[in-house]
Amino acid sequence: MINAKKWVLIFLSLTLAILIGLAAIAYIIDPFFQFRVRDNTYKLSSWFVSSGLIENYDYDTLIIGSSMTQNFTMDVVREELGVHPLKIGIGGIRPSEMEALLNLAYEEHKANDYIICVDLTFFTQDDEGNRYPKYLLKKDFLSRMQYFLSYDTWFRYIPVDIAFISLENAGVNLPEKIAKSTSIDWLDDYRMDVTYSEENALSDYRRIKSQPIEPPSSRLYEEMCARIDGFLNGFDFAAGNHTFFFPPYSSLFWCDTQEKGQLETYLRAKEYFVEKASKYGASVYDFQAADCTMILDNYMDISHYSPEINDWIIKCFANGEFRVQPENYYETLDKLIGNTKNLMRDLECSAF
Repeated sequence: MINAKKWVLIFLSLTLAILIGLAAIAYIIDPFFQFRVRDNTYKLSSWFVSSGLIENYDYDTLIIGSSMTQNFTMDVVREELGVHPLKIGIGGIRPSEMEALLNLAYEEHKANDYIICVDLTFFTQDDEGNRYPKYLLKKDFLSRMQYFLSYDTWFRYIPVDIAFISLENAGVNLPEKIAKSTSIDWLDDYRMDVTYSEENALSDYRRIKSQPIEPPSSRLYEEMCARIDGFLNGFDFAAGNHTFFFPPYSSLFWCDTQEKGQLETYLRAKEYFVEKASKYGASVYDFQAADCTMILDNYMDISHYSPEINDWIIKCFANGEFRVQPENYYETLDKLIGNTKNLMRDLECSAF
């Protein structure tokens, strides 16, 4: 008869064996690329694979930002800029999360160029903190074990990865949409999931207009400038060339901002950003007064634009068009104000 001590030893031994087995499987499949990047990838999520890609992917240019970056076409980036790019686009990314990933990139010393999307809404409210899984940013034993045994690893990604591996080994050709969702170049690209049309953009504008308007803080400009300072202080500008860009939201976005009494504050804060970033030696591009912002068929809502605009942005990086500096910023500012006034007039005169 087995006594209690032996039962405990057997239980602990079995438990340890199971944990070691699970960890070994997680290490081999490595769903979040913490040890290697596979040629054939499976289910991907920018939220979980970004740190692993930054550490283990082969790149010399890092594109990072919110959903405004997710539809960049990497083949266009390669063709126009002549670089080896990595795109890290995370919808709703916070400045602190971007800073954590950039610091990881700085440590890897792979990138010569950094292209960073700047959403002015970053700076309208306090950053609520870095939500990015911290165990994916560290290499210590406990962090690795958390990765090997986490809920996300085992219940959200490894089962799907195993299914993809099985289908691949069986010679099954996946539908285009699913195949692209397994590609690092197409990481979190959503172009196939949405429709771009004037109707959708106006519908989103109506939805926003129906919501109560909160009066802006009397100190919003000062608060935005302070957050801009904190944001820029988080960059290592000696680590490579830094290019910031203000994405081309539709002019409806600025109509909404004007109606909320924030347009002037946003534009002053953007001017402050241009001045500060230029002093650090960074390049700044401002696409927010471009002609495409007035063509609402380019948008799925008041801010998210079509992949054709993403491709055009890359071409502008190649030829220097829409680069702004403190001395020519007002040209863009005046045009943006004009676009906003013209569209608001058109909306008031239409059946809208």
